[in-house]
Amino acid sequence: MNSTTRYTLASFALLFLLGAFVATPGAVLPAWRLEFGVQEAMAAFFNAQLLGLLVGVSLATRLRRRHPLVPLAAVALGAGYAAMALAPAFGWVVLAAGVAGLAQGVLNVHANGLVGELHPERRVLMLNRVNAAFGLGAVSAPLLMTLLPWRVAFWGLALAFFASAVLAWGAPPTASVGRRVSWSSLRTALPLLLAVGLYVGVEASISAWSGAYLTELGYPLRLAGVLLSVYWLLLTLSRLGLAHWVAAAPLRRLRQLTAASLGVLAVIFWPPLAPLFPLAAVFYGPIFGTSFAYIQGRYGQEWTAGMFYAAALGSTLAPALFAWLPEPRWIPLGFLFLGGLLLVSLARAERRA
Repeated sequence: MNSTTRYTLASFALLFLLGAFVATPGAVLPAWRLEFGVQEAMAAFFNAQLLGLLVGVSLATRLRRRHPLVPLAAVALGAGYAAMALAPAFGWVVLAAGVAGLAQGVLNVHANGLVGELHPERRVLMLNRVNAAFGLGAVSAPLLMTLLPWRVAFWGLALAFFASAVLAWGAPPTASVGRRVSWSSLRTALPLLLAVGLYVGVEASISAWSGAYLTELGYPLRLAGVLLSVYWLLLTLSRLGLAHWVAAAPLRRLRQLTAASLGVLAVIFWPPLAPLFPLAAVFYGPIFGTSFAYIQGRYGQEWTAGMFYAAALGSTLAPALFAWLPEPRWIPLGFLFLGGLLLVSLARAERRA
């Protein structure tokens, strides 16, 4: 195969596996609670991942060369999975999360950027497909944890990352270096950047804690895993199915979708309706891709790094806060609170557009 095809496949494979990585905590948390007895210790896991993620994004946005950075990051994330699979205590898992987070930051930046540069004439289409691959990866993690013991599943994901490193070997450098950020535009861009962080926070929190909530209510562990896969599948289908509708009036329609999502997050307080939580994903799917396109188009390529920083903070800090809830039955209240903040941020972004 030619180099364009190989590096395109490498990007799709890496983003598929990154989707699985993002969904891993929610898929494995019930098993970790049984084996390690963790609850508050999950905050340390997410904080270690956040620190690594911020370093990884900073590194990736400053270095123009992708080789050997991208293959090494894939190997590092595979090694993180292998270390967690061997962990005799949860402290090992926390340390591995920091390494994996750093690799995640590098791969998020470069796997997305590489696809856009390889296919400039079809950038929007290809990036939407990459986001779909990410979502399908997120669907696979809960299914994998349902079918296999979590340590065996982690070894499988480690090997997949090692294979993707081979595919990405020799990736070309970035086409250009980002321009210096103009802080004069921060006031208008900040609400949308905040919305990105809150969106990813809601998405990651539902992924990480929905299983704990369902099992606390007495639902089977296997059902929690299946519903989490449904959640990620609906997120992916929503991203593809609503893209054209949202594009007609991006910020207004994102706000409308978020307002509708609050209804789902409210009804799952009632235990018999708790398994309906995947329906929230129907309303959240287009948010990240639409925000990326809007920020890139209005503020320039340099601001997309801000999106990754916001997403890094949201994906780790928001789930970590749930570890401090008095009891798992309060988890839907956290979902609803974050969803309300997201709605406010999108409304402010719309007013400043």
